[in-house]
Amino acid sequence: MPMGPGPIAFVAFVGVKFAGYTAAAKLLQRTYAAPQVNVLKVGSVRTALGIAAGLAYGAVWMFAARNVAGAGPSMVWYFLGLVPIRMGEWSLILWLFFDKKDPDWTRVSIFAGLGSLWSYALDAIGVGTALVIPGGMWVC
Repeated sequence: MPMGPGPIAFVAFVGVKFAGYTAAAKLLQRTYAAPQVNVLKVGSVRTALGIAAGLAYGAVWMFAARNVAGAGPSMVWYFLGLVPIRMGEWSLILWLFFDKKDPDWTRVSIFAGLGSLWSYALDAIGVGTALVIPGGMWVC
C-alpha cells in the first residue's frame, strides 16, 4: 500500500528529527564536557545523514518488497533492519564530534544504542506530526 508524505508533512518530520537530534547533541555536549561542539551543527549533520540513509534504505526496502518478498515483509523487519544503520550513523556522529581523539568504543557503543532508541522515538513523534498536518500522508 503506497504511502508518502506531502511536502509540509516532510518538513514537519524533518523538523522533529532536527530538534530531537539537536537536543541529543546538547546532552552529549554536557556528558562529554565538550563546550566547543556546535550542537546545531551536530543536529544538522545527524539529520542530513538520516535523510540520506533513510532514502537509500527506503529504496532498497521498496525494491525488495516488490521483487523479492512478493507481498512484502512485515514492518517489524523494516524497523529491525534499521538497527545496524542507526548504530552506524550514531557511531559516526559520536566519533566525528565527541570522541575522535581517543575513542572509548564501549562508551560510543552505549551512546550509539541510546541514540538509536532516540531515533525510533523521534520517528513516532515525526510520523504522528506528519499524520495530523494538512495534506500530511496519502494512502492509496
